[in-house]
Amino acid sequence: MTDDKFIELFVKWKPSASIPVARQWFEQRNLTATAMKAGALLTGSKSQIERAFAVSLDDIQPAGNLPVPQQLHDHVETISLMRPRSYHR
Repeated sequence: MTDDKFIELFVKWKPSASIPVARQWFEQRNLTATAMKAGALLTGSKSQIERAFAVSLDDIQPAGNLPVPQQLHDHVETISLMRPRSYHR
């Protein structure tokens, strides 16, 4: 994964999640969270995602999970790297 322009992650909330707390954590790290039915679409550049989650995205396969930061354990069940969509075949 080398494209630094736009990365999409799916955040699945826990039933007891405080969504405003989680959204604030994302916003403090310059990530954008868009509400979805069971969670949020989280977007940012590769470097923003890597800094926020202390990972190298080069080591994570699409559809793999990122570690949930300690501050989000009460709110987030999983954070998944979405497969890139291909519009050209």
